Amino acid sequence: MGQELCKYELLKSILFEVIEENSPEVKDIFLFLLKALRSDNVDSVKIKELFQEISENKHLMGVIKACSLHNIILNIYEEQEQAKIASVSRSIATAYKNLEEEGFDRLDCDKVLESIRFYPVFTAHPTESRRRTFLEAHQEITKELEKIEQFSYMPNDCIPYKDREVQQSKENIKYRLHLLWNSHLVRSEKLEVIFELDNLLFIVENSILPSALRVLNQVSNRLNKPLKISPIKLGNWIGGDRDGNPFINNEIMTRVMKMQHELIINTYIKEVDKLIRELSVSVDFFTPNKDLQKSLQKEIMYLNQTALKLYEREPFRAKLNLIKLKLQNHLLKVNSINEVEFTYNNPKELLEDIDILISSLDSISTKRLSSFRNLVLLGGFHLMQLDFREHRDMYLSAVSEVLCLLGYADSDFLHRHESKKIEVLNKALSEPAINLNGILWNVSPQTRETINAFLRVLWAKKAISKDILKTFIISMTTTASDMLAVLYLAYCSGLWQRGKIKKLENGETFIKEGKSGIFITPLFETIEDLDNAQSILKTLTNNEHYRQYLKDSGNSQQIMIGYSDSSKDGGIFTSNYSLYKAISNLVKLESKLNIKFMLFHGKGGSISRGGGQLENALLAFPRGSIGTTLKTTEQGEIISSRYLNPRVAIRSFALTLASLLKKSVHDNFCFDDSDKAEINQQNKKYFCRHEPYLAKFDELSKVSYRAYRDLVYETPNFVDYFKNATPIDFIQNLNIGSRPSKRKETQRVEDLRAIPWVFAWTQNRSIIPAWYGLGSALKALGDKQLLQDCYQESIFFKTTIDTISQGFIKIDMEIAEIYNDFVQDCELKKCVWDKISNEYKHTLEWLLITRNEHNLLDSKQDIRDTILTRMPNIRALSLLQVELIKKYKVAQYEDSRKRLMEQIHGTIIGIAQGIRNTG
Repeated sequence: MGQELCKYELLKSILFEVIEENSPEVKDIFLFLLKALRSDNVDSVKIKELFQEISENKHLMGVIKACSLHNIILNIYEEQEQAKIASVSRSIATAYKNLEEEGFDRLDCDKVLESIRFYPVFTAHPTESRRRTFLEAHQEITKELEKIEQFSYMPNDCIPYKDREVQQSKENIKYRLHLLWNSHLVRSEKLEVIFELDNLLFIVENSILPSALRVLNQVSNRLNKPLKISPIKLGNWIGGDRDGNPFINNEIMTRVMKMQHELIINTYIKEVDKLIRELSVSVDFFTPNKDLQKSLQKEIMYLNQTALKLYEREPFRAKLNLIKLKLQNHLLKVNSINEVEFTYNNPKELLEDIDILISSLDSISTKRLSSFRNLVLLGGFHLMQLDFREHRDMYLSAVSEVLCLLGYADSDFLHRHESKKIEVLNKALSEPAINLNGILWNVSPQTRETINAFLRVLWAKKAISKDILKTFIISMTTTASDMLAVLYLAYCSGLWQRGKIKKLENGETFIKEGKSGIFITPLFETIEDLDNAQSILKTLTNNEHYRQYLKDSGNSQQIMIGYSDSSKDGGIFTSNYSLYKAISNLVKLESKLNIKFMLFHGKGGSISRGGGQLENALLAFPRGSIGTTLKTTEQGEIISSRYLNPRVAIRSFALTLASLLKKSVHDNFCFDDSDKAEINQQNKKYFCRHEPYLAKFDELSKVSYRAYRDLVYETPNFVDYFKNATPIDFIQNLNIGSRPSKRKETQRVEDLRAIPWVFAWTQNRSIIPAWYGLGSALKALGDKQLLQDCYQESIFFKTTIDTISQGFIKIDMEIAEIYNDFVQDCELKKCVWDKISNEYKHTLEWLLITRNEHNLLDSKQDIRDTILTRMPNIRALSLLQVELIKKYKVAQYEDSRKRLMEQIHGTIIGIAQGIRNTG
């Protein structure tokens, strides 16, 4: 533990040195605060007085910044600890070892490893609370800390050199912290979509791509053969997620697609340049095979004078120069109105060129070429597959206007019965597709924008890559007609080319193969929608047009499951259980309909939005629900916590693939439900048995749902309580994201986005979305032994309880009670607070009983210590936030309010960094 402690102490000492040099008074206040808040005998009255004094002190912003920077170095330290087990080969090797010990054959494991696919889809929300300046500093400090760790292993005879290099790294860390000290914590300008993409591309280029590539190389080595398809496919929502975001339009979407294309092609060109420098192999030592010779002869006219000189003696360099030219021409092709010669039509052609080079060289000489090949499998010509997401109302509105224009319906189409809508859509889909370009100026601007989006995607698939965008997501899907409406737009735009069966004159049958370039993806978000999912999908599979679309899509249907709104709708336990049930039912329906469902998990960063350890959640999914594919969102600050540090990114990718391997092997090869299969195989029972306590979980879910709904939806004026007892108004003015906090301008909980909802409760430290309702449910069941048995024997229940426990321990009820005092309505204040405080007591009591612990997370002491270490810092920021809000509410003039707003925003960012999520 000594060296680990030294790393944290080193960072802390450098930070304190920076604070001392910039503001000695701040250092004294900050140290006093930490000491006071860590004391076992905290005098709440004196603490309150202390924070009132600090809030009036001229060094207030310095204290906020000191707390925030301290949280940042804690985050860096923790990431370093995680990175210790970042070995790809070890993670996957451990999975193989465990599976072989359980009796699974290595060849079967190889077969599954070759077929697994992990699709992390990066989004901008809940938005990363840190500015890019802070992200870059975070990464640079991490690199310097890694250098210091490496130098510690150098032999003693290198001491002078080691000391000099360690000192230089310390100076570099100090330089970065000094710059951060003199930078604003919060952006002064509204964050635009392109800036959100810029933040993501920074992490992708510097960490995600090289880390994922390293994992691909290791997988290829383990399989002992070249990969056919990348096991990791990157996705992106920034620029494609329009649901409630008026700042995303077709111009932004096109720009995003071009930026991604440019980045990945330039990455390839850089890699080819390195290969040109390295592969100086001469024909005197390696004879190029016939394929390479033939390829060079065919393309020799495109070689420049320098490359021509290489042609005879160094053919490998000559071929690489041709590859580079084709890549450069692909960049030109995207913007050119004329046809560009000598370029690649698709990544497959680039891979063929690379394979020609590999086949002419020995295994040692092809090391970098093989890695380059894997990079192309990973990035294609699109880098990340963009998803298009829009609210059902927008799709339906556009289709309604088009159908009215063409005479298929009247203007009341949107208000027709579902059966009538389907009837009209069936009729339109039976007719030849109309030319959407021909009606663009005969429809309203809003409809024109929607229609043009489909046409833009069609252009991008031809100009950039067929993989640039495939998924069209329908938010708040409630009916089958929602999906048929999108199918109609895909049909008319050419994104779906319908397959046909024709009878020829001679009586023979002619089958024209159809082709779908997109996945029409319903997003089921509320608990009611999840319950209705089966009915909607049955209706669609019985529809001749949608059935043909499915056939043209390889009988595959993508379905997105939303974690955020279901939690806001019914509480954390009911949400988790409803999702588990819905997924289980979809697995059963899948086999009945003979269609392959690919589930897309819309998980957030916070506990209440499906956050927590992805690997544990994966293993807890219902049997058969994963197959060999996992597609999930990676949101906001979770992207930086998992992928900003390359070593942590490697660990994240490796653990996910290893967990996916284990889950897939068990689901594919484990059929024995008997207890005999469990002898000396404690973990195997989680996979080989169905959940034994579903009836009890159903009881828990009903009680939890009633308790949650009673508070959030049935307490009169609860929204007024929420607006006064949380800093939601200040969050909505925070410049950390491009998207508005509400779908609609109403005062209903339903219309508030899940992200600011969770963010606000997290800031007031009651964090009710992460636990409320569970205590009532556990207490109502009342059987201590039964709950402990459930915890020990059900991986779903254990994972849910563990995840909730990790969120629950971050609650600070003393801070929440202070926030409660902001509510002016005394009756409302007492009513809500009594419910929250009583539910908190029940939840704590029954979590301890269920987990059989004396203190929460006793059995996970490392996690407990990590969380509790942060609490004094976060508490200081919370107390400062409360005092500043009090001042803001009585501020008399605009300049004062503006200054206080900036300070409050600083505490919000600092708390988010400490708790490590915004929403």
